[in-house]
Amino acid sequence: MSMHVIVVGAGLQGVCSAFYLARAGARVTVLERNSGPAREASFGNGGYLQFECPEPWNRPGVLRALPGWWWESLGANRKTAPKLLRTSQLLRLVPWGLRFLRAANTETFLRNTTLNRELAQYSRACMALLREDERIDYAGRSCGSLFVFRDRAALDGYLPVLEHIGEAGAVWERLDRDTLLQHEPSLGPIADRIEGAIRFPREESGDSWRFTCGLAARAAALGVAFRYDTPVLGIENHGSGLSVRTAEEALRADAVVIAAATYSTHLARPLGIRLPVAPAKGYALTIPLEDWPTRPRHVIADMGVHAAVNVLGDALRVAGTVDFAGADTRLHPDRVAYMMGLVEAVLPEFARSLDPATVQPFTGLRPLSADGLPLIGPTGVAGVYVNTGHGGLGWTQAAGSARLLTDQLCGQTPAVDLEPFSPQRR
Repeated sequence: MSMHVIVVGAGLQGVCSAFYLARAGARVTVLERNSGPAREASFGNGGYLQFECPEPWNRPGVLRALPGWWWESLGANRKTAPKLLRTSQLLRLVPWGLRFLRAANTETFLRNTTLNRELAQYSRACMALLREDERIDYAGRSCGSLFVFRDRAALDGYLPVLEHIGEAGAVWERLDRDTLLQHEPSLGPIADRIEGAIRFPREESGDSWRFTCGLAARAAALGVAFRYDTPVLGIENHGSGLSVRTAEEALRADAVVIAAATYSTHLARPLGIRLPVAPAKGYALTIPLEDWPTRPRHVIADMGVHAAVNVLGDALRVAGTVDFAGADTRLHPDRVAYMMGLVEAVLPEFARSLDPATVQPFTGLRPLSADGLPLIGPTGVAGVYVNTGHGGLGWTQAAGSARLLTDQLCGQTPAVDLEPFSPQRR
């Protein structure tokens, strides 16, 4: 393939896209506003590769829950709100929010969970090949995952989703408290608060920042030109082709892939492209494990306190909360303190032993599409493609999304039908 492709963004989606495009024979330039790859949302996610049950966030019943979330976000309540809806942002989110709520029905939710899973399973296969071919060390583990419930009704309420994905081939098992503790002794100190769990034995985890940096090095070896500290000011569609403006120059391209997470909406809008993507701010903590003897064996998602804990190398990654706070990327002390409380709630003995000075907090804006499916493919403007909107599934679906986008851009038939993920869908 003899063409020049500019990829905007060097996060997971951008680097994976650049790698596959270069391997297909394209000349690729990556423009990134930060000083290196994966410095924003791809840097500090939970590390969970959620291949089996990659459900959207707009579950049925979300409309009934919204008033409670909003109330929890007011005044002093916000310090302990797992979902923070800043009133100043609600009006800005109205068009996106209406589309989000429209997809929050049982039929659409189950359909989109199945579609996400199909993409995730393809991404699992792509990741396996990348591990074999590229030998990237990203602290990967085939560890399985646990969805832990503190409420029996909440556990029972998950069963229809599990039965649905089970029909598509998902492997899961329901565990009572005693069986759960056999699989995951680290939860012993909170055993009396747990009703049961769902175990996905085939799930994986890994450090997305290490993976992205390693794949960027492999892409550079294939000839990809990475230009860091280079914000993109705009994309222009001339009659004679495309150009991407930076502060120094305008670069011509045969095709442009916008993979700039939440910033993708700003780059696409002047071209007449409306991307239904909103920034969902997440927090994470990275805590050295040192010689802690009872390390979690699985990725643990505690559904009762809305927290996930995961071992990445010699550190514990703790992820949780979502703030709809616009483009605010500040690390708010109240939210960091709330995250420390989540460590106490899930692993109390570890929380009491850790040195707070060693805790590394992080926050990033996840690009969340309105219907819970990512946006992958052509935009309707000749030569302009998009790879964004994955929300909390960016790490899970990155390799598969990029491979499918590359096939589509190169005129090949993708292995997964991309029509449901089209940026032009309504």
